[in-house]
Amino acid sequence: MHRKSLALLAVAAIAMPLAAGCSKGSDQSSQSGATSAPSALASGAALGDPKRGQQIFSTNCSTCHGKTGREGGIGPSLTDEKSRKDGQQTITWIHNPQPPMPKLWPSPLNDKDVADVAAYVQTL
Repeated sequence: MHRKSLALLAVAAIAMPLAAGCSKGSDQSSQSGATSAPSALASGAALGDPKRGQQIFSTNCSTCHGKTGREGGIGPSLTDEKSRKDGQQTITWIHNPQPPMPKLWPSPLNDKDVADVAAYVQTL
């Protein structure tokens, strides 16, 4: 009985952050990759502010990717993500992520937030 309680507690501890981040999970599967990027970013505008992006990342992304994005956890480590995606590809991924990553744009993250987070991720 005690083992079952501990197992249930462990499952709940893992599921709660996922549920919080995946509150839009049902929207995600119906979204196609057709959602367009904001026009300023699509036209090749520079990425955002990595310092601000770090703060936004800490609030919205660190639960899954780790405090700095390098630790990983539920989500992968983002160390050297710039070798896999350039800044625009990172923005596109945040706009239209593949499950289990939650869709955080256009809410709670706006276009500026996404550009700032992408700029931060590119520094890892």
